[in-house]
This record gives sequence, C-alpha cells and structure tokens, in this order.
Amino acid sequence: MELETKGETPDAIDLVNYFVVRAQLSVAGAKLRGLADQVTSTYSYVERCAEATDRRAEQMAALSVDSGTVAVHHDAAAMMRAALDRARAMAAALDALSAKFSAAAAEHEADYGPVADAARGMPVRMADASFYANR
Repeated sequence: MELETKGETPDAIDLVNYFVVRAQLSVAGAKLRGLADQVTSTYSYVERCAEATDRRAEQMAALSVDSGTVAVHHDAAAMMRAALDRARAMAAALDALSAKFSAAAAEHEADYGPVADAARGMPVRMADASFYANR
C-alpha cells in the first residue's frame, strides 16, 4: 500500500504502514471467520432439505409413484449431501486461512509492535528510517 507523503517524514509513514498492515490482516482474518460461520450455518438447512427430500421420495414409493420420480428425488438428496460436503470443506479451508491471517497479524505485531511503540514514545524525533536500514 503506497501512502502519499505530503510533508510526512519517512519514519511517520513507516509507523502508519505498520498499523495499516496490522489492521488489514486482522480485518481479513475476521471477515474470513465470518464467511466460514455463514457457510457453517447453512449445514443444518441443507441437511434438513436432503432428509426431507429422501422422506418425500420414500412417501412417493409407498404411494406407488413411478420409480423414475422416486429416483430423481433420491438423486436430488444425494446432490444436496455432496454440496454439504463441499461446503464443510470450504468452511474448514476458510477457518484455516483465517487462522493464518490472525497468526500473520500476531507475528507482524510481535516483530514490529515494540519498535512502533518505542518510536511513538520517543521524546525526540526519530531519525530518518534509512538510518536504521541494514547496509
């Protein structure tokens, strides 16, 4: 993310970048967790739909409805269960990705947080950031 300098010192820009990156990582992790929760909340609905469709197919069979119609309903229930399996896998992947974003935010804070805190708390203006760079 590029920031316009407009009179800001490079060290102030670096400090702002630290907070922006940390915030973006945290927000991304939270959004992924929310998406995983939404996917997970559909599980019971899809399961109920599959069960109801199978139940209707059995009722149709008991009423001597043609076997093709019964089979189509059982196939529909099977498709719902397959979609449910894919949704579970997607929710698990989203949870794992969310955890990685949260870990990245924590690692970023562990790496740069003390430096940012020290820079903010300095009683004097910090030297140009290039002074601290590895040569």
